[in-house]
Amino acid sequence: MISKLFNQESKTIAGAALLIGVSSILSRILGLFRDRMLVGRFGVGDELDAYYASFQVPNFLFALLILGVFAAAFIPVFTEYLAKGRREEAWRMTDRILSIVAVVMGVLSLALSLGAHWLVPHIAPGFTGEKLQLTIMLTRVMMLSPFVLALSAVFSSVLNSNRRFLAVAFAPPIYNAAIIFGIVFLSKPFGVMGVAYGAIIGTVLHLLVQVPPAMALGWRLRFALDAKHEGVREVGRLFLPRVLGVDISQISQFIGTAIGTTFGVGAPALFNLAMNISAVPLGAFAIPFSIAAFPALSEASARGDRDGFRDIFAATFRQILFFLIPLSAMAVVLRVHIVRVLIGARGLDWNDTRLAAASLGVFAVSLAFQGLAPLLARAFYALKNTFIPVLVSFAAMAVNIAVTLACKAWLSTGPGAATVWLWLGLFGVDDVRVLALAAAFSVASALQVIVLAFVLRKKFGRIGGAGILRAFGKFFLGAAACAWVAWQVVQPRMVTLDTRGSLSVLKEASVASLLGIVAYVLVLYLLKSEELMAIAGAMHRRFLKFEKPLAVSDTQDL
Repeated sequence: MISKLFNQESKTIAGAALLIGVSSILSRILGLFRDRMLVGRFGVGDELDAYYASFQVPNFLFALLILGVFAAAFIPVFTEYLAKGRREEAWRMTDRILSIVAVVMGVLSLALSLGAHWLVPHIAPGFTGEKLQLTIMLTRVMMLSPFVLALSAVFSSVLNSNRRFLAVAFAPPIYNAAIIFGIVFLSKPFGVMGVAYGAIIGTVLHLLVQVPPAMALGWRLRFALDAKHEGVREVGRLFLPRVLGVDISQISQFIGTAIGTTFGVGAPALFNLAMNISAVPLGAFAIPFSIAAFPALSEASARGDRDGFRDIFAATFRQILFFLIPLSAMAVVLRVHIVRVLIGARGLDWNDTRLAAASLGVFAVSLAFQGLAPLLARAFYALKNTFIPVLVSFAAMAVNIAVTLACKAWLSTGPGAATVWLWLGLFGVDDVRVLALAAAFSVASALQVIVLAFVLRKKFGRIGGAGILRAFGKFFLGAAACAWVAWQVVQPRMVTLDTRGSLSVLKEASVASLLGIVAYVLVLYLLKSEELMAIAGAMHRRFLKFEKPLAVSDTQDL
């Protein structure tokens, strides 16, 4: 029965995406629990700063050389083989890609691990002494993760291409559970190094859980370093320009953490904590919809079905907005409640809580843009166009760096800090420069999506823009009602928030969220939102009738 469940095929995008979200929510909940335990165990200080900094090089390497390959190149080529009935040839290409990935990533991971003593001072310029040495040791251990996760990404891409999602869905929760195991059991004898050991255990399990269903589809291990295979050459052709087009969220986190190391103790940790929280709705809704739509977009492109491609893209675009616009509004209103509940007061004082909450609020403003970026990128990848996303990524990177430096300078001045104190309620917090990192990320994300959408419209033609704008208007009105209702619930007791326990804050935030969601749904119902009806129908079919008990999660988040 388990084998049958792991190999069941998902038939529809909306239903698959909803179940992807369920699995992803589980993984994100474990991730938030992981962060809460990290703060409680180590506090917002040198050890946690070093831990988050040690992830940056492995994360960036994985995103640059692996995440982009399978998002931009592998799946379209693999699905094209399947569409033409050349399944055996698809497996031969997979063997060669897997072999090349193992050799290349193995050599790079080993080289960067051995050279960590030279590399880390450049990516954490604010660290010195014991803190720097701890970061170097952690980085040496963590450099094993991109090698293992690169192999895992091959299997994830194969399973996603075949719409066998359940095994892929199990991988991220297992990864986070292994890190929690490291915090609980390995941090006592090994300190923060024990958490790194737990992360490596998680990457291995992330890989192993996906191998059996891939074998059930017909894959067999055959090591073959053959770069002359037509499929390998096609993947390489699409891959090479994508190397320079790394996801803006990855480069932003890399830049933000590096610059944050110069802001003082706790800045890298606060930035990463806020970013991890803001990523929860992306992993629960935006990324699952993008993943579920990508094979269908690739197939429509391979068949030359322009109408089908447009309909899939526009529907997925609207569905992502349906979820993210109200969540963005609620996150701004409930930002302090969210941090207080998810991270807690242990290891996080009130000023740090407010700084993390303010960063979360800035991230939340651009939540819809962040959620649409994966879909727009995949639309270009499905069309086998990697050049345009590369150019846009370069522009977004430049804007990110420029805005970070400009905001840092502005927030270092009296007028800049005073403006933030007034807007975000940070009176009494002396150093607010960490907000520059979130602001730059949000601006760069918005730019990336606007430019990609504009270029896609020019290159492809109509992309359903009129329907998207109508839907956006409805979502915006619903979100405004949602935010207003939530604010009415929490506003009377905001002045006592710092003195109340997590349970009291959780109850208040839950009531505000529930009533806000009711207001949002009611407004959309009155406005006869097609997305509301479609998603309600998909939930009814999937969860009430249990027709296809399937789940998927984003396999590409480190």
